[in-house]
Amino acid sequence: MRVVMFRSLRVSLAVACGVAIVVPGYPAAEPLELVASDEAVRSTQIIQRFASQQDATQVLNWSAPSSAVGVRQIASNAGNLVDINDRALKSVRQDFDGKQLSLNEIVLNTIAALESIEQDSSNIGNAVIGGDIGNVEQYFADGSVQHAINHLILPDLPNTVRQVGLNTMNLVYSEQSVALSSQNFTKQAEQVVDNRLNVAGVGAGGAIVQEGTNLGNIIIARNVDEVVRDFSGDQVINNVVTLQNGARWGSISQNGINIANYIEAESIGYLRQTSSNGQQIVNNRVEQVTLDGLTQTITSPNITQNSNNYVNVIVLKKTLPDGTSQVVDVLQSAEYGQTVQGANAGAVSQTGNAVVIER
Repeated sequence: MRVVMFRSLRVSLAVACGVAIVVPGYPAAEPLELVASDEAVRSTQIIQRFASQQDATQVLNWSAPSSAVGVRQIASNAGNLVDINDRALKSVRQDFDGKQLSLNEIVLNTIAALESIEQDSSNIGNAVIGGDIGNVEQYFADGSVQHAINHLILPDLPNTVRQVGLNTMNLVYSEQSVALSSQNFTKQAEQVVDNRLNVAGVGAGGAIVQEGTNLGNIIIARNVDEVVRDFSGDQVINNVVTLQNGARWGSISQNGINIANYIEAESIGYLRQTSSNGQQIVNNRVEQVTLDGLTQTITSPNITQNSNNYVNVIVLKKTLPDGTSQVVDVLQSAEYGQTVQGANAGAVSQTGNAVVIER
Protein backbone atom coordinates (compact mmCIF):
# COMPACT_ATOMS: atom_id res chain seq x y z
CA MET A 1 0.00 0.00 0.00
CA ARG A 2 1.25 3.46 -0.80
CA VAL A 3 -0.26 6.56 0.73
CA VAL A 4 0.65 9.66 -1.23
CA MET A 5 -2.29 12.00 -0.94
CA PHE A 6 -0.85 14.04 1.95
CA ARG A 7 2.67 14.69 0.69
CA SER A 8 2.04 18.29 -0.24
CA LEU A 9 -0.88 18.96 2.07
CA ARG A 10 -1.36 22.61 2.92
CA VAL A 11 -4.63 23.38 4.59
CA SER A 12 -6.59 26.36 3.33
CA LEU A 13 -9.05 27.49 5.96
CA ALA A 14 -12.18 29.29 4.89
CA VAL A 15 -15.49 30.22 6.40
CA ALA A 16 -17.82 30.72 3.48
CA CYS A 17 -21.40 30.14 2.55
CA GLY A 18 -22.66 31.31 -0.79
CA VAL A 19 -24.07 30.50 -4.17
CA ALA A 20 -22.09 31.36 -7.28
CA ILE A 21 -24.27 31.65 -10.36
CA VAL A 22 -22.27 32.06 -13.55
CA VAL A 23 -23.89 34.08 -16.33
CA PRO A 24 -22.04 34.98 -19.53
CA GLY A 25 -20.43 38.41 -19.16
CA TYR A 26 -20.55 38.50 -15.35
CA PRO A 27 -17.75 37.49 -12.91
CA ALA A 28 -18.28 34.63 -10.46
CA ALA A 29 -18.29 35.17 -6.69
CA GLU A 30 -15.31 34.01 -4.63
CA PRO A 31 -15.35 32.55 -1.08
CA LEU A 32 -13.93 34.49 1.84
CA GLU A 33 -10.64 33.42 3.43
CA LEU A 34 -10.00 33.19 7.16
CA VAL A 35 -6.91 35.11 8.28
CA ALA A 36 -5.26 34.61 11.65
CA SER A 37 -5.64 37.55 14.03
CA ASP A 38 -2.66 39.55 15.30
CA GLU A 39 -3.43 38.36 18.81
CA ALA A 40 -3.17 34.72 17.79
CA VAL A 41 0.05 35.39 15.90
CA ARG A 42 1.70 36.94 18.96
CA SER A 43 0.54 34.23 21.34
CA THR A 44 2.59 31.10 22.03
CA GLN A 45 0.09 29.47 24.39
CA ILE A 46 -3.44 29.01 23.08
CA ILE A 47 -6.56 27.41 24.56
CA GLN A 48 -9.68 27.00 22.42
CA ARG A 49 -13.04 25.49 23.29
CA PHE A 50 -15.90 24.99 20.84
CA ALA A 51 -19.21 24.17 22.55
CA SER A 52 -21.98 25.10 20.14
CA GLN A 53 -23.39 24.36 16.69
CA GLN A 54 -22.43 25.78 13.31
CA ASP A 55 -24.95 25.61 10.45
CA ALA A 56 -23.93 26.66 6.96
CA THR A 57 -27.11 25.81 5.08
CA GLN A 58 -28.48 27.03 1.80
CA VAL A 59 -31.39 25.80 -0.27
CA LEU A 60 -31.99 26.94 -3.83
CA ASN A 61 -35.41 26.26 -5.37
CA TRP A 62 -35.02 27.59 -8.87
CA SER A 63 -37.89 27.58 -11.33
CA ALA A 64 -36.24 29.49 -14.19
CA PRO A 65 -32.41 29.40 -14.52
CA SER A 66 -32.82 31.40 -17.78
CA SER A 67 -29.37 32.46 -19.07
CA ALA A 68 -27.22 31.02 -16.27
CA VAL A 69 -24.66 28.51 -17.56
CA GLY A 70 -23.19 27.41 -14.24
CA VAL A 71 -24.10 27.15 -10.56
CA ARG A 72 -21.72 26.60 -7.67
CA GLN A 73 -22.66 26.28 -4.01
CA ILE A 74 -20.06 26.49 -1.24
CA ALA A 75 -20.92 25.78 2.40
CA SER A 76 -18.15 25.67 4.99
CA ASN A 77 -17.74 25.69 8.78
CA ALA A 78 -14.59 26.18 10.81
CA GLY A 79 -14.05 25.95 14.58
CA ASN A 80 -10.93 25.91 16.79
CA LEU A 81 -8.30 26.96 14.26
CA VAL A 82 -4.72 28.11 14.77
CA ASP A 83 -2.79 29.07 11.64
CA ILE A 84 0.39 31.07 12.22
CA ASN A 85 2.40 29.83 9.24
CA ASP A 86 5.98 29.04 10.31
CA ARG A 87 5.95 30.79 13.71
CA ALA A 88 6.69 28.78 16.85
CA LEU A 89 3.99 27.63 19.25
CA LYS A 90 4.63 26.60 22.84
CA SER A 91 1.33 24.85 23.52
CA VAL A 92 -2.19 24.51 22.13
CA ARG A 93 -5.25 22.88 23.65
CA GLN A 94 -8.41 22.46 21.57
CA ASP A 95 -11.69 20.99 22.84
CA PHE A 96 -14.52 20.47 20.36
CA ASP A 97 -17.90 19.62 21.87
CA GLY A 98 -20.59 20.46 19.35
CA LYS A 99 -21.84 20.03 15.81
CA GLN A 100 -21.01 21.33 12.35
CA LEU A 101 -23.52 21.06 9.52
CA SER A 102 -22.71 22.26 6.01
CA LEU A 103 -25.62 21.79 3.61
CA ASN A 104 -26.01 22.59 -0.07
CA GLU A 105 -29.35 21.82 -1.70
CA ILE A 106 -30.65 22.66 -5.16
CA VAL A 107 -34.05 21.77 -6.56
CA LEU A 108 -34.66 22.61 -10.23
CA ASN A 109 -37.65 22.04 -12.47
CA THR A 110 -35.74 22.84 -15.66
CA ILE A 111 -32.11 22.73 -16.76
CA ALA A 112 -32.50 25.48 -19.40
CA ALA A 113 -29.01 26.73 -20.42
CA LEU A 114 -27.16 25.21 -17.44
CA GLU A 115 -23.95 23.43 -18.37
CA SER A 116 -22.53 22.68 -14.91
CA ILE A 117 -23.59 22.37 -11.29
CA GLU A 118 -21.05 22.14 -8.45
CA GLN A 119 -21.60 21.70 -4.73
CA ASP A 120 -18.80 21.88 -2.15
CA SER A 121 -19.49 21.33 1.54
CA SER A 122 -16.80 21.15 4.22
CA ASN A 123 -16.25 21.24 7.97
CA ILE A 124 -12.98 21.65 9.83
CA GLY A 125 -12.31 21.61 13.56
CA ASN A 126 -9.29 21.43 15.87
CA ALA A 127 -6.57 22.39 13.39
CA VAL A 128 -3.08 23.65 14.24
CA ILE A 129 -0.66 24.94 11.60
CA GLY A 130 2.66 26.40 12.69
CA GLY A 131 6.44 26.15 12.78
CA ASP A 132 8.10 24.47 15.76
CA ILE A 133 5.16 23.23 17.82
CA GLY A 134 5.52 22.18 21.44
CA ASN A 135 2.57 20.51 23.14
CA VAL A 136 -0.73 19.97 21.28
CA GLU A 137 -3.86 18.47 22.86
CA GLN A 138 -6.95 17.93 20.69
CA TYR A 139 -10.26 16.45 21.82
CA PHE A 140 -13.39 15.62 19.78
CA ALA A 141 -16.05 14.93 22.41
CA ASP A 142 -18.76 12.27 22.67
CA GLY A 143 -21.83 13.16 20.63
CA SER A 144 -19.98 15.67 18.47
CA VAL A 145 -20.71 15.57 14.74
CA GLN A 146 -19.36 16.89 11.47
CA HIS A 147 -21.91 16.48 8.67
CA ALA A 148 -21.31 17.62 5.08
CA ILE A 149 -24.35 17.33 2.79
CA ASN A 150 -24.79 17.99 -0.92
CA HIS A 151 -28.29 17.35 -2.29
CA LEU A 152 -29.50 17.80 -5.86
CA ILE A 153 -32.92 17.19 -7.41
CA LEU A 154 -32.87 17.70 -11.18
CA PRO A 155 -35.27 17.06 -14.05
CA ASP A 156 -32.40 16.14 -16.38
CA LEU A 157 -28.60 16.25 -16.50
CA PRO A 158 -26.40 19.18 -17.56
CA ASN A 159 -22.95 18.51 -19.00
CA THR A 160 -21.31 18.22 -15.56
CA VAL A 161 -22.54 17.58 -12.03
CA ARG A 162 -19.98 17.55 -9.23
CA GLN A 163 -20.56 17.05 -5.49
CA VAL A 164 -17.68 17.20 -3.00
CA GLY A 165 -17.89 16.75 0.78
CA LEU A 166 -14.99 16.99 3.25
CA ASN A 167 -14.73 16.71 7.04
CA THR A 168 -11.48 17.31 8.94
CA MET A 169 -11.00 16.92 12.70
CA ASN A 170 -7.84 16.97 14.85
CA LEU A 171 -5.14 18.12 12.43
CA VAL A 172 -1.55 19.15 13.21
CA TYR A 173 0.64 20.43 10.38
CA SER A 174 4.21 21.70 10.65
CA GLU A 175 7.04 21.93 8.17
CA GLN A 176 9.36 21.75 11.18
CA SER A 177 8.77 19.76 14.37
CA VAL A 178 6.09 18.66 16.83
CA ALA A 179 7.28 17.79 20.34
CA LEU A 180 4.23 16.19 21.94
CA SER A 181 0.77 15.56 20.54
CA SER A 182 -2.32 14.04 22.08
CA GLN A 183 -5.39 13.44 19.90
CA ASN A 184 -8.67 11.90 20.99
CA PHE A 185 -11.60 11.14 18.65
CA THR A 186 -14.16 9.70 21.04
CA LYS A 187 -16.48 6.71 20.76
CA GLN A 188 -19.76 8.51 20.04
CA ALA A 189 -18.33 11.20 17.75
CA GLU A 190 -18.77 10.94 14.00
CA GLN A 191 -17.93 12.39 10.61
CA VAL A 192 -20.51 11.97 7.84
CA VAL A 193 -20.52 12.95 4.16
CA ASP A 194 -23.76 12.68 2.17
CA ASN A 195 -23.66 13.33 -1.57
CA ARG A 196 -27.05 12.62 -3.12
CA LEU A 197 -28.33 13.25 -6.64
CA ASN A 198 -31.85 12.48 -7.85
CA VAL A 199 -32.60 12.81 -11.57
CA ALA A 200 -36.35 12.76 -12.12
CA GLY A 201 -36.34 12.82 -15.93
CA VAL A 202 -34.75 10.99 -18.83
CA GLY A 203 -31.25 12.31 -18.11
CA ALA A 204 -28.73 13.20 -20.81
CA GLY A 205 -25.11 12.58 -21.72
CA GLY A 206 -23.63 14.43 -18.75
CA ALA A 207 -20.87 13.39 -16.34
CA ILE A 208 -21.60 12.86 -12.64
CA VAL A 209 -18.82 13.04 -10.03
CA GLN A 210 -19.31 12.45 -6.30
CA GLU A 211 -16.40 12.64 -3.84
CA GLY A 212 -16.41 12.23 -0.07
CA THR A 213 -13.49 12.46 2.38
CA ASN A 214 -13.27 12.14 6.16
CA LEU A 215 -9.98 12.92 7.93
CA GLY A 216 -9.52 12.34 11.67
CA ASN A 217 -6.38 12.53 13.84
CA ILE A 218 -3.88 13.70 11.22
CA ILE A 219 -0.27 14.74 11.92
CA ILE A 220 2.13 15.92 9.22
CA ALA A 221 5.54 17.29 10.23
CA ARG A 222 9.24 16.97 9.53
CA ASN A 223 10.06 15.57 12.99
CA VAL A 224 7.72 14.22 15.65
CA ASP A 225 8.95 13.37 19.14
CA GLU A 226 5.97 11.74 20.82
CA VAL A 227 2.35 11.01 19.91
CA VAL A 228 -0.39 9.32 21.93
CA ARG A 229 -3.84 9.14 20.38
CA ASP A 230 -7.05 7.15 20.08
CA PHE A 231 -9.71 7.01 17.38
CA SER A 232 -12.95 5.37 18.44
CA GLY A 233 -15.62 7.23 16.46
CA ASP A 234 -17.33 6.67 13.11
CA GLN A 235 -16.49 7.84 9.60
CA VAL A 236 -19.28 7.41 7.04
CA ILE A 237 -19.52 8.38 3.36
CA ASN A 238 -22.67 8.02 1.24
CA ASN A 239 -22.41 8.72 -2.49
CA VAL A 240 -25.84 7.97 -3.96
CA VAL A 241 -27.24 8.62 -7.45
CA THR A 242 -30.90 7.84 -8.17
CA LEU A 243 -32.06 7.58 -11.79
CA GLN A 244 -35.35 6.75 -13.41
CA ASN A 245 -35.84 3.61 -15.46
CA GLY A 246 -34.51 4.21 -18.98
CA ALA A 247 -32.60 7.38 -18.03
CA ARG A 248 -29.36 8.20 -19.87
CA TRP A 249 -26.00 9.44 -18.57
CA GLY A 250 -22.49 9.88 -19.89
CA SER A 251 -20.42 8.66 -16.94
CA ILE A 252 -20.70 8.28 -13.18
CA SER A 253 -17.69 8.43 -10.83
CA GLN A 254 -18.05 7.88 -7.08
CA ASN A 255 -15.09 8.12 -4.71
CA GLY A 256 -14.93 7.77 -0.93
CA ILE A 257 -11.95 7.83 1.44
CA ASN A 258 -11.87 7.60 5.24
CA ILE A 259 -8.58 8.13 7.09
CA ALA A 260 -8.14 7.78 10.86
CA ASN A 261 -4.85 8.07 12.79
CA TYR A 262 -2.48 9.13 10.02
CA ILE A 263 1.05 10.40 10.66
CA GLU A 264 3.67 11.45 8.13
CA ALA A 265 7.19 12.55 9.12
CA GLU A 266 10.88 12.09 8.44
CA SER A 267 11.48 10.92 12.00
CA ILE A 268 9.19 9.76 14.80
CA GLY A 269 10.34 9.14 18.36
CA TYR A 270 7.47 7.40 20.12
CA LEU A 271 4.01 6.66 18.74
CA ARG A 272 1.08 5.01 20.46
CA GLN A 273 -2.14 4.92 18.47
CA THR A 274 -5.23 2.85 19.04
CA SER A 275 -8.59 2.53 17.33
CA SER A 276 -11.58 0.62 18.63
CA ASN A 277 -15.38 0.56 18.86
CA GLY A 278 -15.96 2.70 15.78
CA GLN A 279 -16.34 1.99 12.09
CA GLN A 280 -15.43 3.27 8.64
CA ILE A 281 -18.08 2.97 5.92
CA VAL A 282 -18.02 3.94 2.25
CA ASN A 283 -21.33 3.47 0.45
CA ASN A 284 -21.13 4.12 -3.29
CA ARG A 285 -24.46 3.37 -4.90
CA VAL A 286 -26.25 4.03 -8.18
CA GLU A 287 -29.96 3.28 -8.00
CA GLN A 288 -32.52 2.94 -10.74
CA VAL A 289 -36.24 3.34 -10.06
CA THR A 290 -38.18 0.61 -11.83
CA LEU A 291 -41.57 1.01 -13.48
CA ASP A 292 -43.29 -0.43 -10.42
CA GLY A 293 -41.63 2.14 -8.15
CA LEU A 294 -38.98 -0.12 -6.65
CA THR A 295 -35.25 0.63 -6.68
CA GLN A 296 -32.46 -1.59 -7.90
CA THR A 297 -28.71 -1.08 -7.73
CA ILE A 298 -26.88 -0.87 -11.05
CA THR A 299 -23.15 -0.98 -11.81
CA SER A 300 -23.00 -0.26 -15.55
CA PRO A 301 -22.49 1.18 -18.07
CA ASN A 302 -19.73 3.76 -17.48
CA ILE A 303 -19.92 3.62 -13.69
CA THR A 304 -16.66 3.79 -11.69
CA GLN A 305 -16.59 3.47 -7.90
CA ASN A 306 -13.59 3.75 -5.56
CA SER A 307 -13.70 3.02 -1.82
CA ASN A 308 -10.80 3.45 0.60
CA ASN A 309 -10.60 3.03 4.38
CA TYR A 310 -7.35 3.61 6.29
CA VAL A 311 -6.74 3.38 10.04
CA ASN A 312 -3.42 3.65 11.92
CA VAL A 313 -1.11 4.60 9.05
CA ILE A 314 2.52 5.68 9.49
CA VAL A 315 4.48 7.17 6.59
CA LEU A 316 8.23 7.56 7.19
CA LYS A 317 9.83 9.74 4.57
CA LYS A 318 13.53 10.34 3.87
CA THR A 319 16.45 9.21 6.02
CA LEU A 320 17.92 11.53 8.62
CA PRO A 321 20.45 14.21 7.52
CA ASP A 322 23.40 12.03 8.57
CA GLY A 323 22.11 9.20 6.42
CA THR A 324 21.00 6.98 9.28
CA SER A 325 17.65 5.28 9.40
CA GLN A 326 14.89 6.42 11.70
CA VAL A 327 14.28 4.53 14.90
CA VAL A 328 10.62 4.44 15.80
CA ASP A 329 9.03 3.02 18.94
CA VAL A 330 5.51 2.13 17.80
CA LEU A 331 2.51 0.59 19.51
CA GLN A 332 -0.55 0.16 17.29
CA SER A 333 -3.86 -1.50 18.00
CA ALA A 334 -6.86 -1.64 15.65
CA GLU A 335 -10.15 -3.27 16.57
CA TYR A 336 -12.18 -1.36 14.06
CA GLY A 337 -14.91 -2.13 11.53
CA GLN A 338 -14.30 -1.27 7.87
CA THR A 339 -17.05 -1.62 5.26
CA VAL A 340 -17.38 -0.72 1.59
CA GLN A 341 -20.32 -1.00 -0.77
CA GLY A 342 -19.96 -0.31 -4.45
CA ALA A 343 -16.59 -0.74 -6.11
CA ASN A 344 -17.43 -1.32 -9.72
CA ALA A 345 -14.50 -0.90 -12.15
CA GLY A 346 -12.59 0.91 -9.41
CA ALA A 347 -10.37 0.31 -6.40
CA VAL A 348 -11.07 -0.94 -2.90
CA SER A 349 -8.55 -0.45 -0.07
CA GLN A 350 -9.05 -1.36 3.57
CA THR A 351 -5.91 -0.93 5.64
CA GLY A 352 -5.20 -1.15 9.35
CA ASN A 353 -1.88 -0.83 11.21
CA ALA A 354 0.34 0.04 8.24
CA VAL A 355 3.88 1.41 8.08
CA VAL A 356 5.10 2.89 4.78
CA ILE A 357 8.81 3.74 4.45
CA GLU A 358 9.78 6.01 1.57
CA ARG A 359 13.37 6.02 0.39
